[in-house]
Amino acid sequence: MYQRLLLTLIPLSFVLHAIDVDPRIVFVVSLSAIVPLIEFMGIATERLSKRLGSVVGGLLNSTLSNAPELIIGIVALRNGLGRVVKASLTGSIMVNLLVGLGCALVVGGLKYGLHSFDRRQFRSSGLMLVMCGFCFIVPAVFRIGTPEGTRDLSLELSAILLVIYVGNVLISLFNSQHHVEDATPILNGDKESYSALRSLAVLGLSGVMLAFVSESVTESLIPATRVMGFSDTFSGIVLLGGVGGIGEVLTAVRFARQGKQELVMAATVGSTIQMVLFVAPLLVFTGLFLGQQMNLSFSMFEVVSIVLSIIIAREIINAGEATWMEGLLLLATYLILAIGFYHLPDSVIARDQTAAEGTAMPALKMNID
Repeated sequence: MYQRLLLTLIPLSFVLHAIDVDPRIVFVVSLSAIVPLIEFMGIATERLSKRLGSVVGGLLNSTLSNAPELIIGIVALRNGLGRVVKASLTGSIMVNLLVGLGCALVVGGLKYGLHSFDRRQFRSSGLMLVMCGFCFIVPAVFRIGTPEGTRDLSLELSAILLVIYVGNVLISLFNSQHHVEDATPILNGDKESYSALRSLAVLGLSGVMLAFVSESVTESLIPATRVMGFSDTFSGIVLLGGVGGIGEVLTAVRFARQGKQELVMAATVGSTIQMVLFVAPLLVFTGLFLGQQMNLSFSMFEVVSIVLSIIIAREIINAGEATWMEGLLLLATYLILAIGFYHLPDSVIARDQTAAEGTAMPALKMNID
C-alpha cells in the first residue's frame, strides 16, 4: 500500500522541479520517490534470480541501480563540474561498501545471527575490488612530476576497464548458464517466460524512471546544500554520493531481511565493481566527448577513502562470514570518513585536484541559479 502512495511522489517531484519550488522540498520529495522504484527493482530481481540464478539477477540489479551515478555524472559534466563527478563517484563507492554492506550485515545479523556466504564464489570479486583500487592509485602516483599526462593515462586505463567489464559480464553469464538449465525443467513454459519478461520490463522501466528522478535530485541538491551551508566537498561526496548509492543500500537491506547473502554481496560489492569498470571509464570518455575535464586522477583524500573502503570489504569477503558487529564497524568507518570530509576545506581539495589535473583551475563554483 505504501509503495503505491510513494509512487505518486514521482510525478510530484517532476512538477515541483518544473515550477521552481524551494530546492530543499524538491530534494526531499525526489529522494523519497526513489524508494518505491528500488523496491520494484528488488522484487523483479528476486523473481529473475529464481529463473536465471542469483549471479545474473545480481548482475542485472547492480547494472540498473548504477543508473543514478551515470546520470549524476553526465549532468555534472554537462555543467562543467568534473570535480563534482569525482566526488560523487567516491561517495557512491563509500556508500556501497560501507553503508550498504554495513546495513545489510546489521539487519541480517540481528535476524539470523550470522551472515555467511560461500567465499569461493566471491573470491574473484575480492580480487577485482583490489584491481579497482589500483585504478585510482596508479593515476595518483604517476601524476607526480608529470601532471600533464594524467588525462592520457586515464583514457588508456578507461579502455582497459571497459574491456575487463565486458569480460566479467560474459564470464558471469557463462558460469550461471548451468543454473538456468537446472531450473528449466521445473518451470511452467509460457507462464514462466511471461513472468521473466515482465520482470525484465519492470527492471528496465524502474531503471529509466530512477534515472529521471535522480536527475531531479541532482539539480535540486546543489542549491539545497548551499542554503543549508554545506561545503562543496561534503555535498559532493556525502550527499550526492549518498543519493547515487541509495539504490544499493535499499536493495542490500531488502535481500538481507530475506537471508539472501549472495544477492547482498552482488548488490554492494558487485555494484561497486561495475561502477569502477563501467560507469567511471564511460564518464571519462563522456568528458572527452563534451570537451570537459574528467579523468581518473582523484585527490589524495578521495583515493585514501576508496582504498580503505575496499580493504575493509575485502576482509569480510575473505572471512566468508560476518555478524552484525562487523556491519556496525562498517557504518562507523563511513561516519569517520564523512566527518573528515565535513571539516576538510574546499581549498585543500581544490589545490590537490588542480595538481592532479595539471592545469590551473579556479575554485569550484556550483551554479545555483
